[in-house]
Amino acid sequence: MCLVIGSHGLKAQTLRVMSYNIHIGENAANEDQLKNIADFIKSSKADIVGLQEVDSVCKRSGKVDQMKFLAENTGMHYAYVRHFAFDGGSYGLGILSRFPLSDIKNNRIPLTSEGKADTRALLTANIVSGRKKFTFATVHLDYRDSKSRQVQAEELVKLFTGDTRPVILTGDFNARPGTSEIRKLESIFTDVSQLSGPTYPAIKPLNKIDFIMVNKGRLAKIKKQKVFTVEYSDHRPVMSIFKLKRI
Repeated sequence: MCLVIGSHGLKAQTLRVMSYNIHIGENAANEDQLKNIADFIKSSKADIVGLQEVDSVCKRSGKVDQMKFLAENTGMHYAYVRHFAFDGGSYGLGILSRFPLSDIKNNRIPLTSEGKADTRALLTANIVSGRKKFTFATVHLDYRDSKSRQVQAEELVKLFTGDTRPVILTGDFNARPGTSEIRKLESIFTDVSQLSGPTYPAIKPLNKIDFIMVNKGRLAKIKKQKVFTVEYSDHRPVMSIFKLKRI
C-alpha cells in the first residue's frame, strides 16, 4: 500500500466519485489499455476512484505495478490491497484519490462459493480535509453465486452500520438493482448511481452491476450520474457527482 504525495483541498464536500472494474488493464479483446485508462481517469476529473480487478506485478500483465502506474500517470494518491497472490504478483483492489489517504485497511469479507472457507478483500481508507473526515471503500462481490453475495452484503452492512462518518462504497457488485444482495446494502446505503445506466459488458452494455453508494443520512444532494462510453475494460466506468452533508 503506497501513496503519491500531493496537495489538494476538498471543495465544499462536493465529490466526483467513480467506480471502475479495469479488467487487469485490458479491454474485452485482452488488449493492453492501461495507459488509456490512466488518461481517461485524469481527463474525467474524478476526485476519488474505486478500482477492481487490479494486477500487481503479475506475469500475465507484464509485471507492471498497475496502481503505481495509474497514480504516476494521473498525479493522484493511491492504495492497493490484494485478494490473493497470483502469477508472480497479486490481484486485488485499488483506490486513486486527489486527497491524501490514511488508515488504509484490507478488511476481509467471506467467500462461500468455492466449497471451502475463504475471503476476499474489502479496501477501506479514510480521507481527511481540515476537520472533515469520511471513509471510502471499494469491493468486488462474488461473481459466482447470489447466496455468496448475500453473505458478503450482510458483512458489509454489519461493518458499516452505526458509522457516524460519511461512508462511500464503490464496486463491482455482480448483481442487478433489486436483487436481494442490493436490497440488503440499500438497508443502510443510498445508491447514488441509480440512474446512471448499464455498465456491463463494455460493448453494448445490458446490466448495471457497478455501483456507488453513500450511507443513509449523509447525502445532501446528487448532482449528476453517468456511465462513460469508453471500452478500455470489459466494464464501463460509472461516476456520480454529489454533495455530502456537513457534520
